[in-house]
Amino acid sequence: MKNFRLAGILLSVLFCVCANASLMGIGAYSGTTAFNLLNGTSVLNVDVEYAVFAPGDYAGNDISGGSDYIYAYQIFSGSTSNVTVDFFSVGVPAGSINAVATDTGYGALGGVNPLAFNFTQSAGYMFIYSALNPGLHSTVLLFSSVHSPAMGFGTVSGGGLSGIGALAAPSLLPEPATVCILSLGALSLIRRKEY
Repeated sequence: MKNFRLAGILLSVLFCVCANASLMGIGAYSGTTAFNLLNGTSVLNVDVEYAVFAPGDYAGNDISGGSDYIYAYQIFSGSTSNVTVDFFSVGVPAGSINAVATDTGYGALGGVNPLAFNFTQSAGYMFIYSALNPGLHSTVLLFSSVHSPAMGFGTVSGGGLSGIGALAAPSLLPEPATVCILSLGALSLIRRKEY
């Protein structure tokens, strides 16, 4: 009886995870976050557009070959800014990123291209050689992950100013199909143990 109760609990968890996954469409993970920073005479006004694409749905340079979620961001530095953007990052769970890159042929074209890095708990983009001056925008900043999206945080900095805002980022859980498969495997192990 104890094993049936455990199996019932696992089935409930499986149902909840799969039900929530079907309600969380990728469209919910696209939008714009504004960063309006001021310190004395330094002003940094930046809009970050973000979108998450399901595996195989990104129409640009898919750095995963169609196997991962693609997280895409593009930075627009406002004309009211008087400092340059020097760094942008998105916080991620450790080890959740497979590749980090930029895409010059997607989104608003003609953007400033930064250096892209995969840090332990963030995807980072540094505008070292090409400045993201006021009135300019970046290329599309990408990373790929097997993890489905959730709302997380990103940072923008420049001219001694730094701000944090809500952006789409990988969740701690792998994609819902993987969770469902793992749950079914656990159920079969419990059932096998009974006999």
